Amino acid sequence: MSEKLKVLILEDVPLDAELVIRELQRDGIEFEHLTVDSEDSFRRALEEFSPDIILADHALPSFDGVSALRIVRENYDIPFIFVSGKIGEEFAVDMLKAGATDYVLKNNLSKLPLAFRRALQEAEEERKIKKARKALEESERKYRALFEKSGNPIFICSTDGIILDVNPAAAGFLKSFREDIIGRNIREWIHEEDADRIFRDGEGGHLKFRVGLRGRTLDTSVTAVELDHEKLIYIMGKDVTAQKRIEKELKSSKEEYRVIFENTGTLTVICGSDMVIELANSAFEEFSGYSKGEIQGYMKFTDFVDASDAARIEAYYRLKGINPDAIPHNFEVVLRNRQGEERNFFATSVVIPGSERCLISLMDITHRKSVEKRLRRSLREKELLLREVHHRVKNNLQIISTLLMLQASTTGDKRLSDLYRDSQHRIDAISLIHEKLYESRDLSRVNLRDYIKTLLSDLLDSYGADSNGIDVRVKVDDVRLNIETAIPCGLIINELVSNSLKYAFPDGKGEITVEVHSTGEGYEMTVSDNGVGLPEDLDLEGSGTLGLRIVRNLVEQIDGELEIERPARFTIKFTEVEYRRRF
Repeated sequence: MSEKLKVLILEDVPLDAELVIRELQRDGIEFEHLTVDSEDSFRRALEEFSPDIILADHALPSFDGVSALRIVRENYDIPFIFVSGKIGEEFAVDMLKAGATDYVLKNNLSKLPLAFRRALQEAEEERKIKKARKALEESERKYRALFEKSGNPIFICSTDGIILDVNPAAAGFLKSFREDIIGRNIREWIHEEDADRIFRDGEGGHLKFRVGLRGRTLDTSVTAVELDHEKLIYIMGKDVTAQKRIEKELKSSKEEYRVIFENTGTLTVICGSDMVIELANSAFEEFSGYSKGEIQGYMKFTDFVDASDAARIEAYYRLKGINPDAIPHNFEVVLRNRQGEERNFFATSVVIPGSERCLISLMDITHRKSVEKRLRRSLREKELLLREVHHRVKNNLQIISTLLMLQASTTGDKRLSDLYRDSQHRIDAISLIHEKLYESRDLSRVNLRDYIKTLLSDLLDSYGADSNGIDVRVKVDDVRLNIETAIPCGLIINELVSNSLKYAFPDGKGEITVEVHSTGEGYEMTVSDNGVGLPEDLDLEGSGTLGLRIVRNLVEQIDGELEIERPARFTIKFTEVEYRRRF
């Protein structure tokens, strides 16, 4: 290419972007590149940078590759390749269906140059096809302006009978394509004596004669025109073929369409309004196990539809009689043949203009469905495995918690016993996360409201707090967090609420409030009580107690900000932590 390629990289990890760039450069690809990591910068780059190809990560902190693909497909025609470290097979299939050109895993970047070159080649071929189509449309537009206003056939010939151009009506009259007509001599279609009468005098007036084109007849007028010192003969005619001749031609036309019908490469049938198969091609005959004589006029399309799909297909046909445009033109269906063999098909259904009949073309997708089924089964197996992992982690943590409880019961040192119990509560808070995950439909996110309610209930029971004396208020939005964020949040709440239960209410009465609200840009979590308040000599800005040090450490894990207000109010502002690869 004369100019360098422009590559737009959607990636929030600079090292990953650099690896992508190096892999392409290593393969000898020359290009300019621009890396962005947000929706605004991505949209701006599309307008100002004008990339030739896009390489996008699947998930970013404030944006994602799926949304980026949607933006590109709605407004641009740019190759789009996913380059991600955690893309699943099912997700990859869905993205290819949605318009992605290809996908490459970050742990297999050696495949990126090949995918890159292939995507550009396919895009270039598509541009050439569009360019050729545009040129063809322009040519057709010029000829329409000259000829299409006339419903009668028009031929432009040289003085020796060579056809230079025809209008659509003339091409249709000859039952041929314009490209197949131009350059041939009109004498191939007309009687020799009629040709002599037309070309005997190029300046002749209106001459009426019968033109035998495949047995059809035109009543024509002939006009000679001088253009650039070249004499052209315009032949304009009106079809006056007798009815029987028309019927004969229609029969011939049907034979032509039957050849097409038989050689579509798919199973094809024509059905009436009652779903009776009026015509079936040989491919359908071979699949069905019946002869055409047994099928046509005697069997319905639904006779071959599997029972699981029969009601849906019948509903489509009933709807067709009411509103043909309302039924889907494409749908999947399972067909069963005479031997009981079932196969999956992708069906395309169109209503034949001017009739109540419809043509159904069926493409065999059994292999594709089998692959999709294996992928779904694999995904279910991985989901079961992940549930089992969460379950076993929870059980192991419960064993540790129980050991700590037993250890605490064997010591007479209250201070040591309290330390054991604090550790037990922290382990229980983590264990509860895994319990909520394996009980949930979503294995990747925790319902924070349910989790906090269960955690607080367990803490009250553990400290023996009187439910009539201490009132716990939970004000939590419908927030779902990943495990990377939920565990630190649970431990923070555990530390702060445990501290309130131990020290805030000497008289055993009071109120603890836990709030979590979405702020649009992130989340705000508040833990407060109306007890005796924090000690006056406690250094709020320094390290403070062990519990406060733990809280500060946990806040740092979720990249949050901690604000402490007297008498006892802790506010943490944070955003959800993205998953970090461990290996």
